[in-house]
Amino acid sequence: MMNRPRQQPKRPPLTSAQIKSASYEGSPEHKAKQWWGGLPAGKKPRPHRQKTTICPLVTEEDRKKAALLVQKALKTRNFKYNPGDSALPSHIWLEDGNGGYWQGRLVNAEQGAYKGWPISEDEYDAISN
Repeated sequence: MMNRPRQQPKRPPLTSAQIKSASYEGSPEHKAKQWWGGLPAGKKPRPHRQKTTICPLVTEEDRKKAALLVQKALKTRNFKYNPGDSALPSHIWLEDGNGGYWQGRLVNAEQGAYKGWPISEDEYDAISN
């Protein structure tokens, strides 16, 4: 009997350049008011999917802070690669140090841009273990 192949290929550690170039783009589906990317997408029903969590980050200053959180998640290895991911992982998570928990998804692999939203402590515990 043949051994099963590894499900995830071994990946080299992220470089400091990759981490520093990662950014926060945001997403209209997680916004409730106007933000640097335009108007929110509104609350459309999403059958068979979790309820969309609203991200309160809407100013350019918020965007800069969120980019630092994305970079921190990558630096502290709070991420998971999914099959088909390129150099950057598609799934990240982080405790922000102020009692908030966040998760994010890679939305543009070439630019290293992520979207993110707040999650509960229970959700954080589930994805971080």
